[in-house]
Amino acid sequence: MNARRCKHRSVAARAALVTSPGRPSMCGRYAQTSSIEALAALLGATPIADFRPRYNISPSQSAPVVLTEGGERRIALHRWGLVPAFATDESSHPLLFNARGETAAQKPAFRTALQKRRCLVPADGWYEWRTIGRFKQPYLVRRVDRAPFMFAGLWESWRRPDDSDLRSFTVLTVAASADLAAIHERMPAVLPSEHWDAWLDMRVDGGSLAMRCLGGEPQGVFETIAVGARVNQASNDGPEVQEPASEQDQPVELTQPRLI
Repeated sequence: MNARRCKHRSVAARAALVTSPGRPSMCGRYAQTSSIEALAALLGATPIADFRPRYNISPSQSAPVVLTEGGERRIALHRWGLVPAFATDESSHPLLFNARGETAAQKPAFRTALQKRRCLVPADGWYEWRTIGRFKQPYLVRRVDRAPFMFAGLWESWRRPDDSDLRSFTVLTVAASADLAAIHERMPAVLPSEHWDAWLDMRVDGGSLAMRCLGGEPQGVFETIAVGARVNQASNDGPEVQEPASEQDQPVELTQPRLI
């Protein structure tokens, strides 16, 4: 595909391209089903936007993030897929829905946000597709105790030509823990609760903080459940996408070469 065609592809189309089951991703779909009241109480945060439970969030969609702004901890809706502040056009830049935690401090798209615009991304599960020969089987990954957790995230504000602000975010990733590596070699960076306050405190150096607290969770914290094909379609966003796979469910055949 030439550069001109890629430049004018819509955000939604680019999201479908990078998160389709036939193509690899690190964390390209997740669920956040906690109520706004439960998250506000858990995080001591003030919601400034309304949101509903979501079972199949995909890049280019809006999702809740927790950030500190004006000295207040807030829950806001930002678009998943970070647009760097230096981007000249929001649709011409790659959709940055993940950032490697090990190298974020060196990457121009992420290093300023790591110092000045960190956020928590509430979740209670994410999806990965395991390659089995020519097929891919979707899995739901969630805590054994079903408790919500927080991804380590970064956010940016990008000024549109009409002077409105596009607020977007990315999810940091790390090497998968040993019990999840069979499904995918990477996983979202899940922050232990003791690091939530520091992650939202921009007085703390982001580079050293990332090195200290971005690691895989201990084995046994998460469980994996093979789920049915409904989750493959981003438009399916109800609890049925988390139903365990039945004998009638077939893995998705790979139609594109798997790129690592």
